[in-house]
Amino acid sequence: AANIKPCLLHDHPRYQEAAEHGLFIRASDSDAPEESMFWDDTGSHLDFTNPATGAWWQKNIREQLIDYGIDATWNDNNEYEIWDDNARCHGFGREIPIHHIRPLMPLLMMRNSHEAQTAASHERPYLISRSGCPGMQRYVQTWSGDNRTSWHTLKWNIRMAAGMSLSGMYHIGHDIGGFAGDKPEPELFLRWIQSALLLPRFTIHSWNDDGSANEPWMHPSVTNAVRQAIEQRYRLIPHLYTLLWQTRENGEPYLRPTFLDHEHDPRTYADTDDHMIGRDILVCPVTAEGVRERDVYLPDNHSGWYDYYSGQYHSGGQTLHVAAPLEHLPLYIRAGSLIAEGNLLHADSPDDDTERTLRLYPDPGTSTNSGTIYDDNGTAREGEPYWRLDWKLHGDAHNLYLRLNESGDYEPAYRDNIRVTLPPGEKRRLIISGNLDVQSEYLV
Repeated sequence: AANIKPCLLHDHPRYQEAAEHGLFIRASDSDAPEESMFWDDTGSHLDFTNPATGAWWQKNIREQLIDYGIDATWNDNNEYEIWDDNARCHGFGREIPIHHIRPLMPLLMMRNSHEAQTAASHERPYLISRSGCPGMQRYVQTWSGDNRTSWHTLKWNIRMAAGMSLSGMYHIGHDIGGFAGDKPEPELFLRWIQSALLLPRFTIHSWNDDGSANEPWMHPSVTNAVRQAIEQRYRLIPHLYTLLWQTRENGEPYLRPTFLDHEHDPRTYADTDDHMIGRDILVCPVTAEGVRERDVYLPDNHSGWYDYYSGQYHSGGQTLHVAAPLEHLPLYIRAGSLIAEGNLLHADSPDDDTERTLRLYPDPGTSTNSGTIYDDNGTAREGEPYWRLDWKLHGDAHNLYLRLNESGDYEPAYRDNIRVTLPPGEKRRLIISGNLDVQSEYLV
């Protein structure tokens, strides 16, 4: 993604052009462009409440980026830190001081970038923005900003992500390992990767004081564990992709505080780093150095939870003292759910995605649960071919009845190579019906 900024320094080759066309926010006491400190120099901010600025911006994105094959934008440094609070904006024809609409400027910036990218390609656009306000989720992915390397930051980035997700900004992540400050120690780096591996944005990005760069292989002592975590993310991408689709369709949070789906359980309102990814995965991070075991409270969900790694079932509404080895975090799956996992890909082509495993986690009692798996080619826009698998699971004392019905015009490469698994110890017979043929060693 090309890094683009809304402030032009005075020595920028296009500064005079923008000034002559009145594209900058104007000073409060004159018609000259406002002047702000930007990086280690001064410049002026573009006024996106002026339609002429938006047209100029889109034209330059097309001519300077898209025409050269750069099809993604990183809308950066767009906080509009203008010290002249009364600097004057065009206001779409009704002049208004910047201090009334400061959060609106990055939103308009990213909207213009989005429109330029959308007009130039039939593929789904990809944009990032550092700043914005409610509504930005329509256009961009974002992150928690230029964070500092520390255990404290790791802990509070989790809380920040929950707040952002509850506010509608669900396509989020963090600079893993910290952006600024000291180079992260091996344990902190690994725990940060583990805590972020199910977030939509998974990026290792840094500007360390010693000039080093955070990279997956930076600490040989934990490289294998880092590799395992990243492989786990890749396996779970089919589930995460469905979650993002559901979030967009339904407007519900992707990362969820535990109380959101368990408001009847007062213990979920306690202060905790634990959180849900969607409705089905409970993530239990380690946010302190040297921790190798910890207490985990399993919310009372009336169905129970499965340990992701062992498949062991636990009833909800209880606290477990569990191992938290350096190799992985505790993860639990809601009983009554279905998690789609893929094969480990070494390329991003949908044609290489040739396997799919549907991991069933049945409620041990008599119950009925249902859900949807969504997929497409990764670039399709709304209204273009997709694949949807609706599932319904009913269980009683003796049998599990799974119904699978597919729909849509897209046929994924794995369609004829789908298998269904059950947790260890599940003895009930599995009976599958519907319009999709699958494989399972549990079929009768």
